[in-house]
Amino acid sequence: MEAAAMKINMQGKSILEVGIAGDEKPSGSYKFFGKGNRWTTFDKEEKWQPNIVGDITKAPLADNKFDMVIMTQALEHIWNYKDALKEIYRITSDYALIDCPFKYAFHQDNLRVEEDWKNWDDYHRLTPAGMNKALEEAGFEKIDIIFSEINTLAICRKNKHS
Repeated sequence: MEAAAMKINMQGKSILEVGIAGDEKPSGSYKFFGKGNRWTTFDKEEKWQPNIVGDITKAPLADNKFDMVIMTQALEHIWNYKDALKEIYRITSDYALIDCPFKYAFHQDNLRVEEDWKNWDDYHRLTPAGMNKALEEAGFEKIDIIFSEINTLAICRKNKHS
């Protein structure tokens, strides 16, 4: 996340953080991008107290509503993740910052008590090539992938900028 923050200078912008779940408040993303920006949170679960409750695959938000959309450690929990990426493309006017685990244990939200793994919502791992292809299919034109054995992070721009 720090590498992404160094590449993107966001001040006085509107930012949407998708998938806040049980993250500390403020989240790690906020620590890198929140100061000096208008910060909005979005999650499907009301219990996490996001600013907006909804399904990111059908986001109840206007086109180009936010300057940047951040979704970290959530993509692997969305069955129709390609629909989520298309919606993120639609609602951002400029940047998206999206990551997905690569070599990371199959996991469930540690605040849920669920013993039957068939009910868990951890579905995907994306390679750099897989992430890049999915983001291109969603419409992003400029994609910078930062890959580690643990995580695939993408910094995306909606339009080509010179």
